[in-house]
Amino acid sequence: MSNRRRLLTAAALVLATGLVVAGPNAQAQSGPKYKVGDRVEVDTIEASSPSRAIWKKGRVIKVDLPSMAYVVQVDPIPGQLPKLVTIPIRPYAEGWIHLTGGAAPHTTAAKLRVAADGTVLADRPLLDCEHLGQPAARNGQALPAGIARTLIRCLYEKRSAPGSDGATTMDVREFSMGAPHRWNKNVDSGPGGTVETLVYPVRVSWDQTTFYRTYDERQTGNARVFTCYVNIDQWFCGSAQYLKDGTKQQIPVQ
Repeated sequence: MSNRRRLLTAAALVLATGLVVAGPNAQAQSGPKYKVGDRVEVDTIEASSPSRAIWKKGRVIKVDLPSMAYVVQVDPIPGQLPKLVTIPIRPYAEGWIHLTGGAAPHTTAAKLRVAADGTVLADRPLLDCEHLGQPAARNGQALPAGIARTLIRCLYEKRSAPGSDGATTMDVREFSMGAPHRWNKNVDSGPGGTVETLVYPVRVSWDQTTFYRTYDERQTGNARVFTCYVNIDQWFCGSAQYLKDGTKQQIPVQ
């Protein structure tokens, strides 16, 4: 049979049966196989061999037709933000994605608070550390606990810059004032300290949250010993001894 007759016979078969012979762009022509919301498993490294694949479960959150790609949000590791993986809608990438069962894990989301000028706000009122109105003090007098707590909080607590993010709260969990001692240059540091300066060590444990536009970052269980003393005529507190950093957690916002 001649080539011409073979082609005519094949064309007649297609018309009679509706059969479509798959070509290299068959998936692109027939449309995406998966839709938004599908639970899938993806090879996050797009391995050239199935034995090398690293599979993660997730959810299709976008079918990008102009780019011919699936955008998959991988189930997040507790305390971390979810990551996105892009899988091409191409025949060569069919082995990198498939449907899977089960429900997505529950994830906690925080609320985004934004002022009219676009400034990201904290979830509670912050200390006005620029207008504390601290009364005059003198070296040798007892350290007021309330002033020490406020000064230490003001080392960390802050507002976002106008139109930006980064507001931070400091919530004290434990607060303990130690016995005072004379300034020791090998231990103590800060402006205005002399050998005559009476220093109060203050041990503090606290939780800290920084508010960004797309997520909150929480640190639970920070601990430091702070040095508090009178500098000229006002109390000053600064960090003197590191104890531990708290557990970090990133929480997406809505």
